Amino acid sequence: MPKHRSSPQVMPDKFTMEFEPATIEHLGLKLYSSLPPVIGELVSNAWDAEADKVWITIPEGTIDHASVVAIRDNGNGMSPTEVQEKYLLIGRNRRETENADVSPNKKRPLTGRKGLGKLSGFGIADRIEIRSVKDGFAAAILLDYQKMKKCPRGKPYEPEIVASKSGKTADEDGTTVTISSLRRQRPIDRNYIMKELARRFRFIGSGFLVYINGQPIKESARRQKSDCREAWDVKSLDVGDVVDGPRDWKVNGWIGVLEKSSQTDRGVDIFARGKAVELDTMFNLKTTHAQFARAYVVGEVNAEFLDSDEDRIATARNSVNWETEAGQRLQEWGEKALRDVFDRWLQLQRKEKETKIIQTGNFDEWLASRTTREQRVAKKLLRAIVDDPNIEPASAGPLLEIIKSNVEFQAFQDLVDEIEETGASVQTLLKLFRDWRVIEAREHLKLSDGRLEAMEKLSQYIEKGALEVKEIQPLFENNPWLIDPTWGTVSGQETYSKMLRKQFPERADLPESDRRLDLLGIRVSSEVNVVELKRPKKKLVRQNLEQIEAYVDWARSNLLGTGPDAPRFVRGLLVVGELSERPDVHQKMARLAGSDIRVETFGDLLQRARRIYGEVQEKLKDIAPEYTKASRRARRKAAPKRGRK
Repeated sequence: MPKHRSSPQVMPDKFTMEFEPATIEHLGLKLYSSLPPVIGELVSNAWDAEADKVWITIPEGTIDHASVVAIRDNGNGMSPTEVQEKYLLIGRNRRETENADVSPNKKRPLTGRKGLGKLSGFGIADRIEIRSVKDGFAAAILLDYQKMKKCPRGKPYEPEIVASKSGKTADEDGTTVTISSLRRQRPIDRNYIMKELARRFRFIGSGFLVYINGQPIKESARRQKSDCREAWDVKSLDVGDVVDGPRDWKVNGWIGVLEKSSQTDRGVDIFARGKAVELDTMFNLKTTHAQFARAYVVGEVNAEFLDSDEDRIATARNSVNWETEAGQRLQEWGEKALRDVFDRWLQLQRKEKETKIIQTGNFDEWLASRTTREQRVAKKLLRAIVDDPNIEPASAGPLLEIIKSNVEFQAFQDLVDEIEETGASVQTLLKLFRDWRVIEAREHLKLSDGRLEAMEKLSQYIEKGALEVKEIQPLFENNPWLIDPTWGTVSGQETYSKMLRKQFPERADLPESDRRLDLLGIRVSSEVNVVELKRPKKKLVRQNLEQIEAYVDWARSNLLGTGPDAPRFVRGLLVVGELSERPDVHQKMARLAGSDIRVETFGDLLQRARRIYGEVQEKLKDIAPEYTKASRRARRKAAPKRGRK
């Protein structure tokens, strides 16, 4: 029920809003381009207005010109005077103007700071209606982006007064924001919005209820520590919870690893005052150490010092200002914490692998039946198998049988002791057995000769420019290891490449030198790699980066799935002839690299392929010198001489 008011309220003849024409574009359109952060800003405002409940209404199904998104709260509401002096004042810092860090009655930590969230709706729509009720009186105004753009410079914009929704009312106090003329056509996924809002606010719960189309957002929609395969409180990590001791900057929360890797739900969420400061961060960690573990890490870290006496959050309120002193200290802490978690993850992986291997073919039962001496020798070789990243539990059976067949022989035991001094390895173990040595050597021989031929072709194409698609396209389709030497069996080139080419046809008016050689979709295990090949003489420009980003975004939205045979990751690779020296291009490259989209030159591919070829030759030299290229060349030269009479 409305509260008693001693003096009546009245609507003014007009409202005014001072702003620069570019302000809406930069602070609304560009900073808030998707629905969750837009709604999130309005939920944040409701919290600051001491609301207990927030009701969000979103369209379900097809979106048309009549579709709206509405956010209503039962907070304190605003009088017409407050609408003019507080809401319509862009950039108003409530904490400074009111000299308050908490709300007046419920003493909630205030989340707003820069007074920009009110513009967020213009990131997704053209019209925003605000209706606020306080003490039995409603003030309703309409902001129209198209009209605001036409407002002459230096003249205040006058929002339209919605008279039919203004005046005396029996409605309870609170504010309703209705966003219309939506700039999107895709249906809105309610479950996705609920999950995103749950992630953004730690205070959504029993004392602050948020509903979407009548369904309450539950705390369980957030990332849960219990969902992890293993999780650690930050206090228990080696780095501890102290970010900066002298300044008393501390963090609390947890970081864990998922049971299964994820392309989308990964990274650490950082909070201050119960509101997300940045989602999915990896603390700018740049490392190839445990790179694969990055897909498993999740967590929640509270860093209240980011939003205390000094503002250390970026303008859009969706990222840490990493250039501040606090940002730098937090980054250093986060890097150490993640490295610790990565090491722990590797230990978990190793333990799990060891358990699976030792149970293969009842090896554990066999091991228990051996003598102490034989167990010690067998365990040494078992460690070598577990530590070899190229040996999967499913393929360890033959190696375990070798141990079973030979561990009782004294000569074998002595040789294992000698091997341990230089570091036991599966490679060394196989050298003990001639049959295994010959099989492996022959496989390396085939690999070596095939790769040498492919590298010679690639070198020729780079030198002459390879303008003809028919020249270079089959080379990469038949030799995907040229793109990434870790790729073994690949599949789906025809299916995924065809889908990508159909979705992104190349413009017919492009100069020949700017046209791509090919656009490939290559599946390796559970991931799809989107690879765009430019001309070997092509120099990288920013537009190329934006294009590969578009390819990958589309693939992540349309190719990923949850079925047993569906791909789980999408990564991108752009191959060009030469990198750019422009700083903005390098910055864009760095950002894309953090999203598993990288750029390489044809020269990079060739250099790496040659290095791998050299490693193969070294292995041949160690395992079976008679199979090396030099030995075979010597035999071929000698063969004709033996045939002469």
